[in-house]
Amino acid sequence: MSLSTLLSHLFSGSESATDSPETPREDASDTVPSVTVVHECRDCGTNVSAGTTHCPACESEDIVTYSIE
Repeated sequence: MSLSTLLSHLFSGSESATDSPETPREDASDTVPSVTVVHECRDCGTNVSAGTTHCPACESEDIVTYSIE
């Protein structure tokens, strides 16, 4: 599954049988949701470091950033 497909499923609110169950929290008011930030080339899908301006795999300048909670 591509990252864009995964993200569209995550943000659409739809659940599927392959979703992993959430871990129960002891006290949700004391926890801060973790956020994963992904920097990715839109052309070839290579993950790159923050601040990268050219993809090292395909030399594209089309780098995007996704925040995943």
